[in-house]
Amino acid sequence: MPRSNQTKRLLAQSLMDLMTTTPLEKISVNDIVDHAGVGRNTFYYHFEDKYDLVNWYFQSGVTQFLVERSAYASWNALLEAVEDYLLENKVFYCNALAYTGQNSLQQYIFDYLSSIFMQRAKELRPGIGADENLLVGRFFAGALMGILQPWVLGGMKTNTTRPSQTVPLLSVGELELILCGELGETHEPGKLPQ
Repeated sequence: MPRSNQTKRLLAQSLMDLMTTTPLEKISVNDIVDHAGVGRNTFYYHFEDKYDLVNWYFQSGVTQFLVERSAYASWNALLEAVEDYLLENKVFYCNALAYTGQNSLQQYIFDYLSSIFMQRAKELRPGIGADENLLVGRFFAGALMGILQPWVLGGMKTNTTRPSQTVPLLSVGELELILCGELGETHEPGKLPQ
């Protein structure tokens, strides 16, 4: 692993350690660097602020996790994989997603998911316009965030049903029909029209 990534991981681990007892808003960059045993300049060489560190940790971790799990194949696989990833880092993400201010992880995840769905929409409808593609990406990212966020903020309790187990999700074929405007009102979830 390159030295730069080692330093970033050290800073992320420091923040994660601190977040086990302190809300993200109350943790300062000084707290992070003191706990990590590095200087402030080292922190600012890699990150703009603590929220940039949070977003980097999510992006680097979830991307690797989703690729390893081949989670981009379907909406349901993506939701289940994101749930699994969040559960593996439960304390960190419950704390990080509670913050809703500037540079929030909530917005970062929304933008990240939007880009995934925009790419999928382009694959399914190569002629889709940029504005329509943006709306499609935002629609599906908003839906996924609307399912995940209450579960995470509720503490991702293990004695409750996970969102992916309760929400009727769309297959890739159904998503394609929606994007092409061909999904009829009489369609039953899980069954494609004949």
